[in-house]
Amino acid sequence: MQKLVKFIKYLFIFTFIIVVLGLVGVSSLFYKYSSDLPKLDSLKDYNPPVVSEVFSDNGTKIGEFWTEKRYLLSPKELPKTIVEAIVAGEDDRFFEHQGLDYYGIFRAFLENLRAGHVVQGGSTITQQVTKSLLLTRERSIERKVKEAILATKIEKSFSKNEILYLYLNQTFFGNRAYGIEAAARNYFNKSAKELNIAEAAMIAGLAKAPSSYSPIVKPELAKQRQEYVIDRMYTVGYITEEQAKKAKAYPIKVSVAKTDKEFNYQYAPWFTEYVRTYLQKTYGEESPYTEGFKIYTTLNIDNQKAADMAVTRGLRELDKRQGYQGPRQQLQESEIKKFLDDEHVKLAKEEFYNEPFFENPSQVNFLNRSFRLNENQDYDAVITNVSSDGLTVSVANLEGKILPADYAWARSRPYRFAGSNIGKQHGKTLFSRGDVVWVRLKSGSGTTPLFTLEQDPEVEAALYSYDQYTGYIKAIVGGKDFKKSEFNRATQSLRQTGSVFKPMLYAAALDKGYKPDTVIDDSPVYYEYSPGRFWSPQNYGGGYKGPTSFRSALVNSRNVVSVKILMDIGTDFTTGYLRKLGIETPIKRYYSMALGANDMKLADVSRAFGVFPTGGILPNTVAITRMTDRYNRVREQFEPRKIVPYSQQLEAHKNAKASGDFNKPLLEAGEKWIKDDKLSINDIEKKILYGSYIPEGYTISPKTAYTMVSIMSDIVNFGTGYKVKELKRPAAGKTGTTNDETDTWFVGYTPELFAGVWVGFDQVKKIGSGETGGHTAAPIFLYYMQEALKGLPIKQFDIPKDINDASLMAPLDTSAGDAEAGGVGTPGDGAEFFIYDF
Repeated sequence: MQKLVKFIKYLFIFTFIIVVLGLVGVSSLFYKYSSDLPKLDSLKDYNPPVVSEVFSDNGTKIGEFWTEKRYLLSPKELPKTIVEAIVAGEDDRFFEHQGLDYYGIFRAFLENLRAGHVVQGGSTITQQVTKSLLLTRERSIERKVKEAILATKIEKSFSKNEILYLYLNQTFFGNRAYGIEAAARNYFNKSAKELNIAEAAMIAGLAKAPSSYSPIVKPELAKQRQEYVIDRMYTVGYITEEQAKKAKAYPIKVSVAKTDKEFNYQYAPWFTEYVRTYLQKTYGEESPYTEGFKIYTTLNIDNQKAADMAVTRGLRELDKRQGYQGPRQQLQESEIKKFLDDEHVKLAKEEFYNEPFFENPSQVNFLNRSFRLNENQDYDAVITNVSSDGLTVSVANLEGKILPADYAWARSRPYRFAGSNIGKQHGKTLFSRGDVVWVRLKSGSGTTPLFTLEQDPEVEAALYSYDQYTGYIKAIVGGKDFKKSEFNRATQSLRQTGSVFKPMLYAAALDKGYKPDTVIDDSPVYYEYSPGRFWSPQNYGGGYKGPTSFRSALVNSRNVVSVKILMDIGTDFTTGYLRKLGIETPIKRYYSMALGANDMKLADVSRAFGVFPTGGILPNTVAITRMTDRYNRVREQFEPRKIVPYSQQLEAHKNAKASGDFNKPLLEAGEKWIKDDKLSINDIEKKILYGSYIPEGYTISPKTAYTMVSIMSDIVNFGTGYKVKELKRPAAGKTGTTNDETDTWFVGYTPELFAGVWVGFDQVKKIGSGETGGHTAAPIFLYYMQEALKGLPIKQFDIPKDINDASLMAPLDTSAGDAEAGGVGTPGDGAEFFIYDF
C-alpha cells in the first residue's frame, strides 16, 4: 500500500512536471511564433488592389484598370445567399467556433481516412483569411501554429460578418475574379446581390480550388461541386428540399471574362489610355490598378463611334486611291483547304467565347459549328476563282462573291510605299486563285454573301474632338489600330503643321494692325540666311497672284504672303502670340515658321484654334469631370467655365473701367515665356499681346477672334477646305500640308463642336502624289461631323453686330485659286531649304 501511494505520488509529480514543462513549452512556442506575427488590427488595415472604373458622360462604363479584378463589398453589402453558400460549403460551424473548429478537424480526419486520400480540409474560414492575408501558403508546422494563433486573435478582434467581409473580398474564384462581386460579374454578368441559389452555389464551389472546379474548363466537376454545396445548404438548413431541387435543375450559363485591355478595346481605347497615363502621372504608377477610382469623364460614346468610323473610312479611301497593295498572302493549291479550315475554327471560337455558354470547349467540334459574319468586321478570304463577272471568295468555309464594282478601285500602285507588301502581278489581272485578301460583308447580302474588297491602310491618322465652350474632350482617335500601336498620335506626336499654322500667324497680324482688306503683294521674295545664300518661299503649285487681300491670302493659303506677314510682324512677336494660345512645344524662330516648319501636337493646335469660336477665350480641355476613390472620397471635381457669347457681355465690357494698361493674368504668364524663350518684345508689342483691351478671362480680343471665324468660314466655303462644305451647316477651319505631302491636317469647328485631324506616316514619308490636307484630313473631319451632329438643329456662329463691320466682311478674291499651301518650299532646320545661289 505504501509503495502504491509512493508510486502515485511520484507519478503525480512527474505528470505535474510534464504538464508544467508542456505549458512552458507551449507558452514559449506561442511567444516565439506570436512575437513577429503580421497585424490586422482593424478593417482599415485591409487595402487590397481594387478595380478602377472609367465612365462616359452618360454613365456607361467604358474602361477599367486592374491587376487583381476586385470590387469591394462592405460588411453590410454581403448578400445573404452567397454567405450561406460559402459557409455551408466551406465551414458550416463558422458561426459557432472561435477560429479553430476541433470537431471539423476530427470529422475531416475520419472522412479522409475512410476515403484513403484528402477529400476534406479542417481549416475554418477564419484560418483561410489568415492564410491568404497574413501568411504564406507553405506547408509547415510553424505556419500551421501561426495560423491557429492568428485565427483566434482575429476572432477576438472582428465580428463574424467582418471576417466574412475579408474572406469574400479576398478569395480568388478563377476567371480573373478576386472576391465575390468580381466573380458574379465575370461568370454571370450581374452583381453578387442578384445571384440565385444555383449561381451562388457555383461560385461558392470555386472557393476550394478554382482551377479544379472551373465551369469554363471543367464543367462536369464544377457541376458536381455545385451540387455538393447545394446539398450542404439543405443539410445545414439554409434552404428547403424544394429549393435544392430547383437549384440543381437550374440551367447554368457562364461567361469568359476579358482582361482590362480587352474590355477597353470595345469603346474608347485611346481615351481610356489617355486617362490612365494621367492617373499614373498624377497619383503614382500603380494608382490606376490599386486605388479603386471611379472616374467620370467627358467622353461621348456616340462621338467616339463617329470618330472611329470617320478615321477608318477616310484612311481606306486614301489607301485605295493609291492602288492595290497586293494579296496579304499567296497560297499553293495544297494549302487552301487547311487555311480555310483554320479560319473557320478561329471564327467559330471567337463567336463561341463571346457568348454565354456552359459547354465543355474540348467537346465542341468547331469545324462543324456555324458562325455569323459581321458587316463591320474585316475577314481574311481566299480567292477561289477569277472571272469577268467578279471574284469568287471563301471566308472560312463560306463562299461568296466580290462584284467588279466592289473592287474597281484596285490597280497596281504607281510607286511603292516604304515597307509595302505589293504582290507580283499575275498575267493581265491583279488577282489569282489562292490569293488571301481582306473582305467585308456588304449590307443586305442575300443567300449568296456579297463582299467588298478591302485592305489595311498603311497610313496613320489621328482625331481630337472637344466642346469648345466647356473644354470637354468628346472623342480621341490616336491611330488606325490601338491593338497594333498604343502610341497616341493626337496627344503625343509632334509633327510639322504646314499651313494649318497660318491662322495663328494671321490672328497675330490682325492684332498688330492688319485688316481683312489689307493688300499684300504676292510676288517673289528672297531671304539671305547666310552670306550669298538665299531662301525664296514658293506657293503650292508655283506662280504668284500679285496684289492679294489679307483674307484671300489665308483662304487660298498663299505661302509668299504668309512669309511677308511674318517678316513684318516679327518672329519674336509671333512666338509670344503662340505661347499665349497655349503652344508649349519648342519653337524655332525663322521665317519658314510662317509655313508650318515647327513641330506641334494635334491636341495643342486644336486647343489653340478653340480661341476663335469662343470669341477669344482659350478653352481648358479636360477629360475628367469627377473622380472618387475606394472610400468614396472626391479626389477631383471639375466645373467648366460657362462661356457666355461676347455679344451678351458687350455692354458690361463697354462700361467696365480698365484696371491699368495690362490684362494682368495674361501679362504674368507672358513675362515668363518672354524670359524662357529670350524674346525681344518692345513695350508696344507687350501691350498688344497682354493689354487691358483684352477683356478679363479672354486670351485675344473678341474682334480678332470673330474676324478669324469669318475668314476661316470662307476657307470652307471657297478655299482649300471646300470638302467640308458638304456638311451643309456653318463650319470653319484650315487645311495644312507639309513638304512632299508627308503630313496633312484639317483643324476646324462648327458652332457646336471642335475637331482636329492629322494624317501621315509615323516615319516621315510621302503620303501620295496630290494628297493634301483638303483631300485626306478634311474628309475625315466631314465624316465625323456628319455623324456627330446628326439630328441637331443648325446653328450660326454668333458674331456681334458691332464686330461684323465692313472691314471684317472684305470682299474675297476667288481668282486666287484653291491651291493648298502647305509647306512646299518650307525650310526646316536648313536641310530642307530651297536654296538660290547668286
